[in-house]
Amino acid sequence: MNLTKNKKHQYLFFFILSIYTVFNGGNSNLLIQINFTLFSLLFLYCLKDRNYRSHLNIFYERNKFSILFYFVFLFYLIFQIIPIPVDFLKFFSLEKYNILEKLNFENKYSSISLSPANSFFQFLNFLTLIIFLFIIKMIFYTERHTSRLYLFLSFLGFVSSLFAILLFLNGNPDFFFFKNKSYFDSSTGFFINRTVFSIFLLFCLISSFELLKKFNETKRNKKNVNFFLKIYIRLFIIFITIGIITSFSRIGNFLLLITIIFYLLNDFFFVKNND
Repeated sequence: MNLTKNKKHQYLFFFILSIYTVFNGGNSNLLIQINFTLFSLLFLYCLKDRNYRSHLNIFYERNKFSILFYFVFLFYLIFQIIPIPVDFLKFFSLEKYNILEKLNFENKYSSISLSPANSFFQFLNFLTLIIFLFIIKMIFYTERHTSRLYLFLSFLGFVSSLFAILLFLNGNPDFFFFKNKSYFDSSTGFFINRTVFSIFLLFCLISSFELLKKFNETKRNKKNVNFFLKIYIRLFIIFITIGIITSFSRIGNFLLLITIIFYLLNDFFFVKNND
């Protein structure tokens, strides 16, 4: 099979994303650094390509306000770990100031965060997310590329939910480095938080729905669609849905209901307009 340069980048992205999904679920500071390093190296490597840079520039111009707002949020995270005069904490963090007063803190400077090291790693985590989005916009720029991305996310959600359901049915025992001390009665899979797990599966579910919608549009245009692939996608949807439900996350299940209603209404009005 002859792989183009763009395909190699996409498959490398899929590989890193798989590592990110499996190992970042535990929110370990060490793994956050590894994930940040991998995505950053891929991002810098992609920046060498003029075509990729142009796609990134177009995305930035179209979403300039949202991106700047996100960077303000990142600056806020950094601001929390910068040492500032202790008296300023009366305004920025009264709780931290009261704690320092009780401890007779003698240093003139302190950060807003109670744990600057953990706050820094969370900054890296959120910075990785925006880098992740930039890479997607750089290397997935055609309809065929986005379909490939949706298919991978759908499959990744299926694997994650299948793993979570199997652990859930066995009482969520500890499995290698996957620890399930917090949620014995809900599916969490590779994640330590059931809400984060359900939101991740929700993105995979939306990718599956978008892929099926593309298949339906292709069928209307009288183009060939892989019959078995549509069956696989529907199977993935079933397991992803079960994974979200068995997470018993109120936010996740509420968003699941909203998502299903949205796509049902969207299909209803689309069919009605065509008629």
